Amino acid sequence: MVVLYGIGMIIRFILKVALLPVQAALTLLLFALCYVGGLVTYASELLGTFLIFCGICTFWMKGPATMGWQGIIAGILFAIIPQALTLWGAERVIGGSQ
Repeated sequence: MVVLYGIGMIIRFILKVALLPVQAALTLLLFALCYVGGLVTYASELLGTFLIFCGICTFWMKGPATMGWQGIIAGILFAIIPQALTLWGAERVIGGSQ
């Protein structure tokens, strides 16, 4: 029993050392994904805010109602979809939902 425990400890140590570069690479991938995702999310939030503002201005200036609603809906989608993709991508790299 002691021999099996000793072999198990040795194998566990070897696997920890062997999988260290894989863990480091996945961590760097996660950081890169979060950084690029943050930039894309920020840019899309600015574009979405602009489209929502234009949709509201269309209502205020007595423009066509369909154009105003399209601006508001497109602005919401431009702000939400990249943020959701970033969160789901980071979750997949971490390995939360299989």
